[in-house]
Amino acid sequence: MRYKEEKTQVACVRWFGLQYPEYALLLHHSPNGGYRTAYEGKAFKSMGTRAGFPDLIFLLPRGKHPFLCVEFKTDKGRQTESQKAYQHAVESVGAVYAVCRSFDEFKTTIENYLQQ
Repeated sequence: MRYKEEKTQVACVRWFGLQYPEYALLLHHSPNGGYRTAYEGKAFKSMGTRAGFPDLIFLLPRGKHPFLCVEFKTDKGRQTESQKAYQHAVESVGAVYAVCRSFDEFKTTIENYLQQ
């Protein structure tokens, strides 16, 4: 269910902003989902919107990693083929791609990333 992913993401972004306010502007969500008219869909695609883009991108280099991407999934949720392609592309440039299924996984992912 998409709603559970959204609820988890909102909690994670809220926690992140309170825990790391100095990095809050570097954590971004690109609103790819949702209903779009045919015109909006075409316009967004021509402006660079891509299917499969991760739910969050954290634009802070750490260690050898230029950035971190996070995809939220429910316990039984699976990545789409376009999401798997994004994961491959992200990892091929040395960035970190994480699939988080809970608030605790997100928190651990962020803390581990920041410790690098």
